[in-house]
Amino acid sequence: MRRKAIFTVGKPRGVVASLLHRRPFQHMVLRRLRELKKIVPDARDADVDMLLQRTAEYICLLELKVSALRRLSVIYGA
Repeated sequence: MRRKAIFTVGKPRGVVASLLHRRPFQHMVLRRLRELKKIVPDARDADVDMLLQRTAEYICLLELKVSALRRLSVIYGA
């Protein structure tokens, strides 16, 4: 028998809340997804797949900004 995945990141808490007591791993995953939604821009209404895609894009954007700022600091000697 295959287990059913419960990765809802929204307001419906009736069924999800009762399952959280039995499944601490899923509770941890849901909590971390909620935190990601707060950090990543334009991810408030995204589903899990879109959230992870936007997170990856945001990480690439931040790495690009850090690289540009490092180069500027070398040029201007800061």
